[in-house]
Amino acid sequence: MTLSKSFWALTVKSLALCIFGAQAYADQTAPTQNSVPAPAPITSTENTTIPPVVTTEQNNENQYATQINVELIIFQRLFEQDSLNQKFPELTSAIPLEDALLPSPELPQARTLAPDQMQLNEIFTKFQQHGAYIPFYHQAWSQPLLQQSASFPLRIQSDLSTVPAIDGRLLIWQGDKIELNFNLAFSYDSLSGNAQQAFANLAQSAVSTVPDIDAVKDSAKVESQQTAQRHTIQYQSQSSYTDNQMMYFDHPLFGILVLINSADGKPLKGVNSENNNELQ
Repeated sequence: MTLSKSFWALTVKSLALCIFGAQAYADQTAPTQNSVPAPAPITSTENTTIPPVVTTEQNNENQYATQINVELIIFQRLFEQDSLNQKFPELTSAIPLEDALLPSPELPQARTLAPDQMQLNEIFTKFQQHGAYIPFYHQAWSQPLLQQSASFPLRIQSDLSTVPAIDGRLLIWQGDKIELNFNLAFSYDSLSGNAQQAFANLAQSAVSTVPDIDAVKDSAKVESQQTAQRHTIQYQSQSSYTDNQMMYFDHPLFGILVLINSADGKPLKGVNSENNNELQ
């Protein structure tokens, strides 16, 4: 049997319509690039704003010296009288020294400075040439400048085999200013009557000023002491270091000169900045 041309034409047309309809349905159901929904924006609870730079107290502290050089001269006065000796009671208890560090060239926390690094050599020489004083301790060292809770005491000790002599502790720390706390035992021999006569014509310096070491150039000749008496008294003092030039701790029997300088090039907190670099 032979199929007519009209039958084949109808069959081809129907097949074409089926293919076209299937394609159209597939196009409607398949997702396209344009129809994919955009992902929701990711939100964060963290504040990504960069805060402004604020100068904190710690940053301010970093502006000041944390390493210092300390230099001390201790001298005995020779124009006291017996009545003055009696005003100061003898030391009756030992000063605690177990935790005190003795400055030395090998000690990093308190490394002693060489003589040519000291700045008070000329003053010490003038004391030696002055008949009214006996300079018996001259030392300089470098140490960290810490808060009081972290600071450590330094031992201040002269040659104890000779008199006058000093032995004790010095604590230095940084607060609003640099603070110094002395707790010392001072040993000396009182002068005999002949020795007192030799210094009777020397006027005592005001207790609030540095002694005039230029007043007498030649050493006074003191007669041998036949009735010398050994004394040891305690000296305690705390003061703020406010002037970079020098500080004077006065006692009727002896005196202490202190010089503190920055060892790291930064200014000293609480110290007169006008003189910070004058002696460096």
